[in-house]
Amino acid sequence: MALFIRVIQYRPLYPSEADLAALQQTGLQIPILPADPILGNKKARITIIAFEDVACPACKQQSEILKELMTKYPNDVKVVWKGLPVTTFPFNSRPAHLAAFCAHEQGLFESFQSFAFANSENLSPTIVNAIVEQLPNVQKNAFTTCLNSGKAETYVTQTEDVARSLGIQSVPTFFINNIQINPPQSVEGWATSLGL
Repeated sequence: MALFIRVIQYRPLYPSEADLAALQQTGLQIPILPADPILGNKKARITIIAFEDVACPACKQQSEILKELMTKYPNDVKVVWKGLPVTTFPFNSRPAHLAAFCAHEQGLFESFQSFAFANSENLSPTIVNAIVEQLPNVQKNAFTTCLNSGKAETYVTQTEDVARSLGIQSVPTFFINNIQINPPQSVEGWATSLGL
C-alpha cells in the first residue's frame, strides 16, 4: 500500500519540456524569504537558489564549488541558500538548520555553515552546540532566545513547504531563473552553464 501511495505521489526530479513551458506560462516564482541567507555579492546579476542540507556530503561539495565560483566571479553570481533538513541518520539535521537560522540573525551564517559542513557526518546536538560556541562574537543569550521563540521552526517549515510545492525529492537541488538544473561538478562547469 505504501509503495502504491509513493508511486501515485511521484513527481520527476527534473521537469520535462512541457513542465518547463507550463512553469514559464504561469510565471511561478520561487519565493525568496527575508530570512534566506544570501551568499556572495547581493547585487550580482545571476541568482542561484540552492536547497541544501548541512548534513549532506554532495551539498558540502557543491557549496565548496559555489564558493570558488563566487570568488572567481564576484560581481556575477550570488546564492540564495534554503536549508532543507532531510537527513535523519545518524543524527537528525533539523536542529542544525534551526541553529543556522539563529546564526543568520546575528550575521554569522557563513561561519556556521562552514563549521556545520566540516562536521556534516556528526551533527549531533552536542556538536551543533559546540559549533555555536565557536562562532565569532556570537551573542549566546540572543541565540537561545531565537531558538526558543519558534521563529527558526517557522522558517524551516516554510522552506520545507516551498520545497514540497516544487516537488523537490533530494538535495542538493538548484534553480536558476526558477528552472531546476542538474548541477555541474566543477567551477568551470558552473561557469559554462551560467554563460560566464
